Formats: sequence, C-alpha cells, structure tokens
Amino acid sequence: MRLFLKISSTVAIVALLGACQQGEKAITVKVDNPLDIDRGNETVEVQLGSLSSSLSDIIVKDETTGNEVRSQLLDMDGDSIFEAVIFQTALKANESKSFVVQKGKTKMQPTEVKTFARFVPERTDDFTWENDRVAFRVYGPVAQQMVEEGIKGGTLSGGVDCWLKKVDYSIIDKWYKGNTESGGYYHIDHGEGLDNYHVGPSTGCGGTGVMNDGELYLHVNYTDYHVLSNGPIKSEFELEYEPYQAGDMTIQEMKTVSIDLGSNFTKFVIDVDGTDTLTTGITLHDNLGEVSVDENAVWASYWAPHFGEELGTSIVVAPKYFAGYSKVVSDEDDKSHLLVHLKVIDGKVEYYAGFAWSGSKQFKDKQDWENNLTSFARKINNPLIVEVKGSVK
Repeated sequence: MRLFLKISSTVAIVALLGACQQGEKAITVKVDNPLDIDRGNETVEVQLGSLSSSLSDIIVKDETTGNEVRSQLLDMDGDSIFEAVIFQTALKANESKSFVVQKGKTKMQPTEVKTFARFVPERTDDFTWENDRVAFRVYGPVAQQMVEEGIKGGTLSGGVDCWLKKVDYSIIDKWYKGNTESGGYYHIDHGEGLDNYHVGPSTGCGGTGVMNDGELYLHVNYTDYHVLSNGPIKSEFELEYEPYQAGDMTIQEMKTVSIDLGSNFTKFVIDVDGTDTLTTGITLHDNLGEVSVDENAVWASYWAPHFGEELGTSIVVAPKYFAGYSKVVSDEDDKSHLLVHLKVIDGKVEYYAGFAWSGSKQFKDKQDWENNLTSFARKINNPLIVEVKGSVK
C-alpha cells in the first residue's frame, strides 16, 4: 500500500525555546490555555530529541506536584524508535501548567479506559476504533466482494458506522466475541450500549465523496489499513481507498484517522487528488430529526429520535476548510444527507466527526450537545500554546 507517514495531530502548538547542554536528561514543558473557557482532556505532544529511544523508559510528571501523568510514546516513522511522547492535561480558563519529561520507569498500572483500534477479521474485515466515550467502524474489501458476488453477510459502504457506548472501558473485543458466539450480539444492549445505527450506502457519520453537477459520488470500502499508534491516549491509523469516479473526475483519497481519550469526535486528515472540493456528510435516515448549522463556529449537526433515545451526529471543521453546506432530502433509502463541503488545501482536508447518544448520559439534551460543538470548535481553532525547554536538539 502507499504509506503516508505524518506526525500525529494534536491540539497543541509546540514552540522550541532552546537546546539543553550536552548530557541533559529532562525536558520542561509549559502549557498555556489562551481561551477564557476551561479545557479538559487536552492532548499535548512533545518531540523527544536526544531522549528518543527504542526503550519505553520515558515518563511525564506534573512539575508542581511531582506526580506522574499517564503518557504514551510515539514511533513517528516506523523505525522502532520513540521520537515523541503525548500526555493529557486539563486547564482552567487562561491557566498555565508545567510538566517534566524525563527518563524513568512508569509506576502507573495499565488501564482499560483507553483508546483502541484494530482490524477485525472475525467479522469479515471491519476496522473498528473507540475511546472512553464513542466507537466507530468502517468496512473492508472482503465485505465489498461478498456483496458483488451475491454472498450473504457482505457490506458495500464507505460510510462511517457509530457504535453507541454507555461505559468508559473498551468494548470492541467483547462485542465482537459476543457476536461470534451469538449472531447479532452487539445489536442488543447488554448494559454497555449497542450498534443500532444504520449506515447502508450513505456517508453514515463522516464518510466522504465528491459533488459533481449536483450529484454526490461516494467512495466505497477501504482496501488497506495501517495502524500508526494504539492507545491509551491516542489511536491513529491509515485507510487506503481505490480511485473512484465522480462523473468525469477520478478521485483518490487516503485517510489518516485518529481518536483521543475523552473526546466524542474522531479526526480525519485526508490526502485528496482529483478535486478541489471534498464533501463529508451525515445521513438523515428517515428525516424525523432537526438539522442545525453554525457557519461561524463551524459545525453542522443532526439531532433525531433514535429507537426510544435521541442521537446527535455532527461534523466540526476549521473555518479555512469550510466551503459551505447543503441538505439533500430524498425518497430513496440512505440518500438523504446533511452535507458539509470542504476546500482541498495543499492536497488535504481536515475535519472531525462525532456523536452524542442520550443513552450514554454524557450530555443533557440537544442544546447541551450544541454548546459542546461550539466549545470544541473554539478549542481546535485556538490550540494550547506549548513551550518546550530541554533535551530537544
């Protein structure tokens, strides 16, 4: 497959303020919140420089308390060397905190509250990912081939499926194991949530395509994958797709997808060839819900009844990528969408897709979710300011 190697996306701007003296074995990290709102579960990424190692012997400590902070090492280029470390912090409005990155053995125990992503051969060839709040999946080439050959159990879709969790621990392995032992297991709520979200040939929550002469052309199943990092704080992977036709245009997409702990969103960074504008969308199912769009923030959302509960599915975009939105209502199944159009800049687009399910009790109602969308948009457009001093040369 074509492999696009890139630095994992973070919410932080990293400013390197100087190199250490030879032999220094620590990095000081000052983190500032430039906004007048509180921020939680913010991921900070720090390049390790001369602390880079093949050994997992790096820890992060709060400089004020001396307590270790859970962290995750990143191998940025697949060479078995850890070049960066990430950790999370919470900051009040305009607050600053300082941390120390140093060599040492962690004393923190593994946790089941984590991000997680994997290929799922026991369910054809799904690829599924999650954190402590939400879960998603997409469908692979075997599932597509089964449909094309008329074999029962296949799926032909480039859309993004939502798995509705109500627990903070990992459920992917458990739900797939249950489904293997008893078909349809994860379509029933056993106290942890369920998959009752229909995707079909739609975009689902965040699938992509291209508008040409007023018609939406969607790609179908992914053809290959590559996991770049896997929990506990961030999971990131690549999905490759075959070129597809949008009228007279030939489109190529390569997606880098990531999810951070504590967020209801997954991030898409897409390498695009063949078009100046890409479209992402949210399926409107039976059109019984309410569409809301904030063109300033920028976000688009669909809040609807969902099997006795309520479900809000949403797209959040940095303003520089936003090229407008449209609503398509159709009598055909899976053809009704709330569409967000994206400018391709330097061959890329970026956006976030996510959801809130009333069964999880994470948000009170539609207004609470939309307030969160506006707050989240402000955060991605005003990242943390991170100053690094130490062994980074």
